[in-house]
Amino acid sequence: MQIPLYENTILAEEKQAIYDVVESGQMSFGSKCLAFEDRFATHLGAKNAVFVNSGSSANLLAFFALANPLVKLPDGQRRITPGSEVIVPAVTWSTTIWPIIQAGATPVLVDSDPRTLQMKSESVEAAISDKTVGICPVHVLGNSCDLDFLQDFASKNSLWLMEDTCESLGGKWESQFLGTFGVAGTYSFFFSHHITTIEGGMITTNNDEFAELLRTLRAHGWTRHLKNKDKVEKQHSDIDPRFLFINTGFNVRPTEINAAIGLIQIEKLGRFNERRVQIANTWNNEFSELIEAGEIIPNTPTTKASPVFFGYSAICKNTETRNKFKDTLDKAGIETRHIICGNMARQPAFKHFEHRVAGDLDGADTIMDRGIYWGANPGLSDEQVNYVTKTVKDFFN
Repeated sequence: MQIPLYENTILAEEKQAIYDVVESGQMSFGSKCLAFEDRFATHLGAKNAVFVNSGSSANLLAFFALANPLVKLPDGQRRITPGSEVIVPAVTWSTTIWPIIQAGATPVLVDSDPRTLQMKSESVEAAISDKTVGICPVHVLGNSCDLDFLQDFASKNSLWLMEDTCESLGGKWESQFLGTFGVAGTYSFFFSHHITTIEGGMITTNNDEFAELLRTLRAHGWTRHLKNKDKVEKQHSDIDPRFLFINTGFNVRPTEINAAIGLIQIEKLGRFNERRVQIANTWNNEFSELIEAGEIIPNTPTTKASPVFFGYSAICKNTETRNKFKDTLDKAGIETRHIICGNMARQPAFKHFEHRVAGDLDGADTIMDRGIYWGANPGLSDEQVNYVTKTVKDFFN
């Protein structure tokens, strides 16, 4: 039996939507992209959603907006400038950190908790300096960072709070969706994520001016899809409004095909996530004796969090056991991964770029050296779930 990390959820309805877009002849950014933005924002309870071509681009735009000279600064907050520091967990994906460096700032890597996989609050607190301008919590593998602490800490120290929610779409802290607590939240719709648009990402924000800045940066610094387009054009009436550029920018626009898929997938998100949680709960129950014996530590929900498990993770007692466990699962047809990039501070790329490590990264090392995860995707049948259960139990017993 094969247990993939993810199974294709693009079915007949999505395929028809793709065909309809192609037949329409309107395939570049247009009305469907705008409709998907509105639907996504409504679903999460955010004022604005800005659709881009990947979760990586969502992070890129968010950090470049915080570095842009036109960003509006609340009292006491500072924009990213060369030498600024942004606190980020050591356990994350590379594209959380590269945009910080590309925007001119220095990432400050802090430790993560092997039980929850999230950045440690005490490590964040110890990492602050007079150069710190922001914090980027990363909600890892469907769980949540401690947003009570992070909101309070950011507010007290006049810091930007930018949530990377690319692995936790639909997760909540108490009753509020992740990604809606700070100045911005980012999401990924890559093929293996909670919903897919094949490639795609989104930035949510409750700050209207920040949203307009993101829309400008998304398309060359162009005014084409601004909400206040008419007002801006009147301020520059001597320039052809079809070719009016008011800022720098990128070209990270998605297509109408991506949006057509997204409009269908967003309606399935709740059902998909319910199945993910059901599968993870089944395994937690089945593996309770292994967990109590300390053979594995699963992804443990942070207090007040309602996770939407991206996969089922396990921290083993040591690296040798993890490696043997991984080999057993792989040979059984159960696709596995180490837990994202592990401790990013150990990646060779950091030899070439300025960064700071705040305190020890023992927890991140534990996650990297002893961690593993496999799919908890909504397409798994009960038979497949039971097969994984038996394979895991057989290994440890």
